[in-house]
Amino acid sequence: MLFGMIAVLFALLLVFDTATYWHGRNVYNEAAAEGARVAAAFDGTCADGIEAAQMSVRESAGSWARDVNVSCTDGLIVTVTVSGSTPGVLAGALGFTVRVSESAPKEQ
Repeated sequence: MLFGMIAVLFALLLVFDTATYWHGRNVYNEAAAEGARVAAAFDGTCADGIEAAQMSVRESAGSWARDVNVSCTDGLIVTVTVSGSTPGVLAGALGFTVRVSESAPKEQ
């Protein structure tokens, strides 16, 4: 009975970790898409895209997003990459590292 209860608790914590990972991935992906959209606009720059992505993470994630790094490459195709850490239950303070990139064609 005791081992069964421990297995159930471990399974629940694994589900919670999976949910926090996917939620963090969705938040960072949305931020990267917003940054790419802003940077790819006719009058947009990579600096504008980075600021938009950072603002999106701050608004959506609040304090749980750690070590957020946003980078942008400019050209015919603008690519914004957002990486950072998410909290975890089993992983504790380590959490998960998420890295996503979104691209958009530069408006001419």
